[in-house]
Amino acid sequence: MIKKPNVIEKWQKRNKYGRPGTPLSATKIAIHYTGKPDVDGDKTVSYFNNVVANGYKIGNRYIFASSHYVIGLGGEIYQLIPTNEICYATNSANSYAIAIEVATTGSDNHYTDATYKSMVHLCAWLCSYKNLDCKKDIITHTDVVGKKYKLCPIYMVKNPDKMQQFKIDCDNLKQGKITVNDIINCTSPNYNIPKMIKIIHDVNYHKTPDFKNSSIAGIALCGEVFTVSQLVKRNGTDMYKLKSGYYITTHAKYVEKYK
Repeated sequence: MIKKPNVIEKWQKRNKYGRPGTPLSATKIAIHYTGKPDVDGDKTVSYFNNVVANGYKIGNRYIFASSHYVIGLGGEIYQLIPTNEICYATNSANSYAIAIEVATTGSDNHYTDATYKSMVHLCAWLCSYKNLDCKKDIITHTDVVGKKYKLCPIYMVKNPDKMQQFKIDCDNLKQGKITVNDIINCTSPNYNIPKMIKIIHDVNYHKTPDFKNSSIAGIALCGEVFTVSQLVKRNGTDMYKLKSGYYITTHAKYVEKYK
């Protein structure tokens, strides 16, 4: 069994709005997001424990909301409710799902490296502890309520291949095929960027991220190898920024991933 991740206990008081004390026998783990990017975990914890739990109305209706865990932008894992009690997060799945609210970042609501690592560690440990299958028993909120009701967590719902990779990462950690230090954030904008490229056909490299003749700085020769520092998105063909500070095409006719 893998080691339990570090958890900061922020127990919510018993209350009818978030922690009713109803017993839970968990068969699923439901992933959520906090709804806005760059809202850190401690603010979500405070909202659940200090606002909702005391009775909070929007219009004339009280809010019923909570989560077992909250993961912050720095990878902090907070636990608010024991996993043998229900929380109010996943609609009809409240009766059988452990809920994890996760902070996101960027306009697409992806995860920081620290957040993603904690997501994988916590879910893999929970699956081991509760005897669940990482590939089958980790779900999204949207899996329960449907896309018309809510896209949650929005990044994973819009990028189902990343959700699939997340489950594989959890399963690999659970089975001991990787360690926590081996976890790579598949939602990072740099995830698919090669560390090094090899030139397979002579091509110009540039001083600026464009293909104008005025920006040509030299010629990269077939067989040369370069270190990549980042991917530059463009309306046309994307470019790699090299460690040297120059830019080069990503086109497969000219470059390929090196080792």
